[in-house]
Amino acid sequence: MKTTTYPENHTKQLQRLLGLVSDSRKHFQEAIEKVKNTEFKNFLNQLLVEREALQIELKNRIIRLGGNPDENSLGFLSSLERSWQIIKAKASGSGDQEIIESCRNAEQTVLDGYDDVLQGSILEDEELKYFITSQRFTINQSFLELDQMYFNMFRSDNTMDGL
Repeated sequence: MKTTTYPENHTKQLQRLLGLVSDSRKHFQEAIEKVKNTEFKNFLNQLLVEREALQIELKNRIIRLGGNPDENSLGFLSSLERSWQIIKAKASGSGDQEIIESCRNAEQTVLDGYDDVLQGSILEDEELKYFITSQRFTINQSFLELDQMYFNMFRSDNTMDGL
């Protein structure tokens, strides 16, 4: 059975992922400026470097498919989601707990975007599926680490603890 590929659709899907990863990177940059805990700040810097590497990979893949990585196929909703997260963090006093929670929520949005892309015709292209799945795995690992940091902030008596 011959598989059908849709390179223009794949390019748009990768552009969408690039937009999500770019937003994630911007979110981490903003969080680094606000966070007080040095360990968490260092972790966010690692995520920033990781996101930059993911962006480069996505841009190169878009170019290989004949697309333009500078086109934004992300749309209005992701920018709105990111803005909402920033507003929520600011309104909450921008303590480390709120910043970690905001980063976790932003990462969940990125993971959801990857999951959406992995449900489409992109699955017919084994190499592209592997590429996207490996990027998703990297982001999921970061999400799990953020999740662990968030829950480590609390003691059993519901008071804040250090990271």
